[in-house]
Amino acid sequence: MMSGEPVSLLAPGAFPVGSISEVVASGPVSGLGLLVAGLLGEPQQGSSHPDLVLIDGSDSFDPDSFAAAACSRLLWVRCKAAIEMLKAADLLARDGNVPFLLLDTTGLPRKDMQAFPASSWWRLKQTIEGNGGRIVVFTSFPIVPCAKQRWLLSADLSLGDFDRPQHELLERINVVPERLHRVN
Repeated sequence: MMSGEPVSLLAPGAFPVGSISEVVASGPVSGLGLLVAGLLGEPQQGSSHPDLVLIDGSDSFDPDSFAAAACSRLLWVRCKAAIEMLKAADLLARDGNVPFLLLDTTGLPRKDMQAFPASSWWRLKQTIEGNGGRIVVFTSFPIVPCAKQRWLLSADLSLGDFDRPQHELLERINVVPERLHRVN
């Protein structure tokens, strides 16, 4: 990827099949909610992504913020703890019928996320590699040791932007790839 080239996490190939990608909120206004809205797509236009499963680690997703037609492409798994989220991700990844898993860890305590052994993430990676799905982890800090790619996300938005159209706000999300050091 060339420096200065705009990056869109909404492009069909943004999150590689058979891997775990990590999107890290790098600021007080990150645009993660906008990214989820963009992945769901405009109801009248649809989305180039397959149906999504959102594993909501802290039960913070607000479906009323989205059109019913957009949410019709979404399975929302509500969790109240980090361990529930990881168990749900493992079960759905092993099922093999779910092409696109989103794990939202942003509302979970850091200590709970850091308590997961790295082997849990590596097992998820091996599972998803074997069945051709993809996992995208939304987090407030880097946590996935085996992520194939990591994106830092921020947005320069304020209350004045509340009434702007979604497509304008999506264009204002700043996406920066983080260089990962590979040990394998």
